[in-house]
Amino acid sequence: MVTTRSQKTGRVFIYAVVIVLVAAYLTPVYFGFINSLREQISIPVTSPFQQDQIYWENYYSALMRVPFFRFLGHSLTISGISVSLAIVMNFLFGFAFARLNAPLKNFWFMVLISLMMIPETATLIPQYVLFSQFRLTNSFLIWVLLGLAGSPFYTFLYRQFIQGIPNDMMEAARIDGATIPQIMLYIFVPLCKPVIAIVFMYEFILSWGDVMKPFMFLSSKLWPLACTLMGTYFSLPQRPEQVLQPLQLAASFVFIIPSFIVYLIGQKYIKEGMITSGLKA
Repeated sequence: MVTTRSQKTGRVFIYAVVIVLVAAYLTPVYFGFINSLREQISIPVTSPFQQDQIYWENYYSALMRVPFFRFLGHSLTISGISVSLAIVMNFLFGFAFARLNAPLKNFWFMVLISLMMIPETATLIPQYVLFSQFRLTNSFLIWVLLGLAGSPFYTFLYRQFIQGIPNDMMEAARIDGATIPQIMLYIFVPLCKPVIAIVFMYEFILSWGDVMKPFMFLSSKLWPLACTLMGTYFSLPQRPEQVLQPLQLAASFVFIIPSFIVYLIGQKYIKEGMITSGLKA
């Protein structure tokens, strides 16, 4: 195929826009990183070539301000519960809506869709009142109950993806004597890897950085890392008004590392899902 001049011009324009957007996103990250490596009490770095000395010990100092590994365990516990239940429960709900027959199934699916319009923050106060009445506050059991209830958005994702899978595979498995659990486990779970990856990444990022629910439901001793770092005042003991910005930035960069790693691992399955969706279409 011959590439016309207008097509070349269009590609150059697209690449130029992408470069500008990437620069706009990465520039604050870059300056935040180099400022995390400057001296604790110093003038902020505003030029890429302004910094003469690097202070890697800022990261160690930032983490030693709190019992880092204890609060890291709390974050991993909350994220582990949230992610595992989000993957399993919403898959079951989505499979039921997509493949199983039940009275008023379409009506309940419309109810589910309507729940997506309710902001999550609008349900925090009712949740707090309910859990307080059952004396469940200050416990990670709250995240188990919330996970068992599922998410309208994740259920919708599973349902739409499973509906795009040909029904012939399920019928052939039934003829061979497979039960519904076997069909779900050996046929639909492998095919749903792209959706599982999306749910895993999205729920991990939400639960890892969530501060509203832990602040409401947990005491400071059970806070996850996000709440702990937010509640830690990085300043000098003898001069509380002197905020140590390099330590704040260092703690922020350490905190986002797990989310970045999860995205790098899961992007492969997102691309795979795009290709699979195109083949099904």
